[in-house]
Amino acid sequence: MNKIFNTPKIKLAGDSAVIVDIGDNIHPEINSKVHNFCSTLENNKPTWIREIIPAYKGLLIYFNPLEIELSELNSYINENYNKISESTTTANKLITIPTYYGGEFGPDLDNVINHTKLSKNEVIKTHSSVNYLVYAIGFSPGFPYLGGLPGKLNTPRLKNPRTKIPAGSVAIAETQTGIYPSATPGGWQIIGKTPLKLFDPKRTPPVLLKPGDRIRFEPIKSIKLYKSLEKQISINKYKIKTDEI
Repeated sequence: MNKIFNTPKIKLAGDSAVIVDIGDNIHPEINSKVHNFCSTLENNKPTWIREIIPAYKGLLIYFNPLEIELSELNSYINENYNKISESTTTANKLITIPTYYGGEFGPDLDNVINHTKLSKNEVIKTHSSVNYLVYAIGFSPGFPYLGGLPGKLNTPRLKNPRTKIPAGSVAIAETQTGIYPSATPGGWQIIGKTPLKLFDPKRTPPVLLKPGDRIRFEPIKSIKLYKSLEKQISINKYKIKTDEI
């Protein structure tokens, strides 16, 4: 059951933050409401709110406890929850992510094949056949938590996480898929790699994807083509494929 609450559920997260849940499950409709609520709060943000972070089914709100009482904060949240407007939704995009599957770029593809009992071509075809929703950005700058992974690709995390995963690695963990924007530790199953830069501090904005966007993986057929795309990207000659949705 995917239920949007009539009244948000608020609970403390330390002495200067609250978690505000607005739904009971991970679902596109609930997540859309989360981001509309976030926009509503951002458009009417008092000085005592330090930061608002949207997630799958709620928000984390950091506040200054020296400037606001908890009872007043709760009232503020509830009042603004009733002001959520669908018109606050920003334009989102469908972004194509070119990806080379397997080989040195997908060291765990065989794990996924063995777990799912699918062939290599079936895994690639299934993974690249879906428009994934960007539910949230987190873990590291630009890391997209993507919803919509077909159930037959569900694969457990690695028992022993890696200390370093290359930037651009495309991975699966349980019911999720994602892309590592930077070289970081991680325990997801790496099935491929994209030459696109999901996070570039020299770019404006530095993060390629935002919550509400959708992405589709497009298989790169050869290492030679991957290297060609990588070179185009490095000299700013590659145009990312995007469509308004």
